[in-house]
Amino acid sequence: MRSPVLLSLTAVVLVACGELRWAKPGVDGAALQQDLDACRLQARAQVARSGPRLPPVTDPRFGTEVGQAKQVDQPVREEDLAHRCMREQGYSLVPADK
Repeated sequence: MRSPVLLSLTAVVLVACGELRWAKPGVDGAALQQDLDACRLQARAQVARSGPRLPPVTDPRFGTEVGQAKQVDQPVREEDLAHRCMREQGYSLVPADK
């Protein structure tokens, strides 16, 4: 089983090398957008329900709260879950037509 972090990292690297888009045979742009919006909404709700991973604790070595990592990490977690949702529906990331 592939690590979600590894998959997200791979997607980021591929995006840096060129634009990618979601594709699924037989699906038009409107249906794709509807599925993507639904996956993003589902991911946002799932991350919101999960709550903070750690209680906020100030680390004197760094002067930050550990709990702040949740706010910074939230968009990454949402995107990872949305990508997983799209893959589960049969979509794949392919190079965008230029």
